[in-house]
Amino acid sequence: MIDKNQVLEELLEAMIAEGDAITVRAVCRRSDGLFKHATDITRNEIRRGMVESAVKKQEILRTTVDRASKISRTGLERLVAMKNAEIAQLQADKELLIASHRAMILSVAEIGGFATWKRFFERYQATVDRLEK
Repeated sequence: MIDKNQVLEELLEAMIAEGDAITVRAVCRRSDGLFKHATDITRNEIRRGMVESAVKKQEILRTTVDRASKISRTGLERLVAMKNAEIAQLQADKELLIASHRAMILSVAEIGGFATWKRFFERYQATVDRLEK
C-alpha cells in the first residue's frame, strides 16, 4: 500500500527544489491521480499541515534569495567580513573565559578547596576533564 503522506512529502520537497508554487491544487495535479481532489489533502490535518509547512518554507526560501540578490557582491563581502570578525571576537571571549575559570580553579585548589569545588561538579566529569587539559 502506498504511504500517501510520504508521497506528499516527496512531492512538496520536489516542488520547493524546482521553485514551483505550492498550492493544494498544484500538488493534486502533480500527484498523478494519487490525490484526485484538493479535499483529499485539506480534510486530513496531517497533510494540510504538511502543505502549510511547505508553503512557509518556500516563502522563507524565496525571501532569502530575493534579499541576497538585492545585496551587491561588495555588500555581501562586507557582511561576511563583519560576521567573521564577530566570530573571531566571540572565540577570543570564550578563550578568555576558559582561561579565567582555569585560574579560579587553580586558586581554589591552592587554598585547599578543590575537593569541595569538585563535589559540585561530580556529574560533569567530562567538563572537569576538559578544564584540566
